[in-house]
Amino acid sequence: MSKPCETPISKSRRVRKRETIDIEKPRKRSFLEEIGDGLVEQLYTDSVHNDHIDGCLSCVTVIDHLRSNVKDETVSSSASSSNYSSQTTARSLSTPTTSIDGHEPLHYATSQEPAASGITPPKSESTSRDLGQADVFSLDDFTTMTAIERLAANYGRVAHMGILDRSYRFFVNKSRTAALSFKIQNSVAIVGGDPLCPPSSIPELLAEFTTYRKRHHWGIAFMGASESFLKDYAQPNQWTTIRFGTERVLNPQTNEVLLETSGKRITTQNRQLLNKSKGGITLHVYAPAIHGTDHHLQSTLISIYDTWRAHRNETASPQAFITVYDPFALPSLMTFIYTRDSKGTVNGFAALRRLGADGYHVDPCIASPGSNKGISDLLLVAAMALLNRAGVSYLGFGFEPLHALSRDDVVGMPAPLRSFTRDLYERAFQRLPIGGKKAYHDKFRPDPNLDNGLYLVFPSGIPGPRILLAMTHMANISLRKIFWADVRGWVGRKEVEGTKEKSPEQQSGCVVSNQP
Repeated sequence: MSKPCETPISKSRRVRKRETIDIEKPRKRSFLEEIGDGLVEQLYTDSVHNDHIDGCLSCVTVIDHLRSNVKDETVSSSASSSNYSSQTTARSLSTPTTSIDGHEPLHYATSQEPAASGITPPKSESTSRDLGQADVFSLDDFTTMTAIERLAANYGRVAHMGILDRSYRFFVNKSRTAALSFKIQNSVAIVGGDPLCPPSSIPELLAEFTTYRKRHHWGIAFMGASESFLKDYAQPNQWTTIRFGTERVLNPQTNEVLLETSGKRITTQNRQLLNKSKGGITLHVYAPAIHGTDHHLQSTLISIYDTWRAHRNETASPQAFITVYDPFALPSLMTFIYTRDSKGTVNGFAALRRLGADGYHVDPCIASPGSNKGISDLLLVAAMALLNRAGVSYLGFGFEPLHALSRDDVVGMPAPLRSFTRDLYERAFQRLPIGGKKAYHDKFRPDPNLDNGLYLVFPSGIPGPRILLAMTHMANISLRKIFWADVRGWVGRKEVEGTKEKSPEQQSGCVVSNQP
C-alpha cells in the first residue's frame, strides 16, 4: 500500500505540538527569593554612600557580609533550588527596587549623628577625664563610642543586649582594647554577658575592674555568661555558677520556615500581607551606617517602640528580664527592617544588631498595636531572608529561662544550699509568663545545634543576700511579691480545706435537730 500523503498543515501541527511539550513553565519564585533579593537591592540602591562603601571602616552592618560575598563571588544560596549569584548582588547596585517596596525611596541625611527626635545625642567627654586610664563610660560619652562599637562588633553576644540600654555603663581598659557592660544594683556591679575582648585579655581586664570596684565598694556578678566563659575562666577559678536559661538561635541558611518546608501557615500569612490587593504591606530596610541618618524615620521607629512598651506594660502579669532599648545608641551596629501599610504608614520593625563571629541578634521585632496580624512574623522571616543572602548562619532569637534547675545546673554550693536555691528559683519562675516564649520560639524552628546555655556567675563564691537581691532586681523579679503570693496561696488552700471539712448541712446554713 502506498503511504498516505502528508499535508503541510498536519506536519506543522505536529511540530507545534512538540514545541509546546518542550516548553517549560517558568518556575515560581520562592518566598526567600522575593523577599531576600528585594531587600538586598534596597540596601544598595537606597544608599547615599554607594561611592564610598568599600572605604567605610565604621560599617559593621549586614552590608559587610553582602560586600564580602560580592568580592569572593560566593554569595550564599539556601538549601532550596535558589541560585543566587554574586552577579545578582552586583547588578543590584544599579537596579531599581523591586515590588517589595512600592513607595518612593526615602531621603536620607548624610550626618552620622543620632536622631534629634526621641534620642539624647552623645555628650562630649569631660576634659578632666584622663583618657589614658581605665574608666567607666556611658553611651553619652561620644569619644568612646567608636571603641565600644568595634569591640561589640568583634566580641558581642546576644547577652550583650544591655549595650543599647542607657542605664548600663561600660568599663573600658587603659588601652581601649577590652570592655565590659554592667549595671549597678544594691552596690553590686552586674556584668551583662562576657567581657568584650578576646579570652586572653579577660584576666587583665577584670583585674583593672577590681581595682575600680574597690574604690566604690561594689560587689560583682555576671548575668548571661556563656559556656565558653565558664570553661575558660569561671570553672578554673572555682566560681559559683547557675545555669538559668538557653539562648535560641535561628540558622537563616537552613531554616525550615524560611525554605518553606515547614510553617506553611506563616508563609501563607506572609504572602497575604504582601499582596497588594489584600494586606498591602511593603518591606523596607534601613542601615544608618550606609544610608546616613534619617531623623524622621528614626523618630517614627522609636515612637512605635515606646507605644509597644507602654501597651505591654499595661498587662497585669509580671515581666521578667526587661531591657529598655535605645535602638540608635550604636548605629553602626544596626540594620533595621520595617513595614509600611497600604497608606505608607510605618507599622512595625525588626532591629538586627551585629554580633561577633559573624552573627546577628534580632530584638526588638515588634508591630504597632492595632496593626495587621502577623507583622512581627513577617519581619522575622524577612530578617532571615536578608541574612540568608548575606551568607549569615547565626541569628540570635532570644533566650528562654529554665522552668526548673537540675542538680547539674548549680555548681559550687553545698547540697543543702543547692536544694534551697533550686526551690527558690522554681518558686520565682512559676509566677512568670515564660511558657509562651518557648512555644513562640519553636514556631520558627530554631536550630538545636546552635543552642547555648546562659549562666549566672558569682566570683565571690556563694552569693549572699545582697547579691541575690541585686540579681532578682536585675531580672525584674520581686521577692516581696513572691512571698505575698505564697501567703495568699496558703490562706486560700486553708479556706478550701476548711470548706471541705464542713458537713453539707453546715455549708448550706441549715441545722438539723436530733430531737423527736
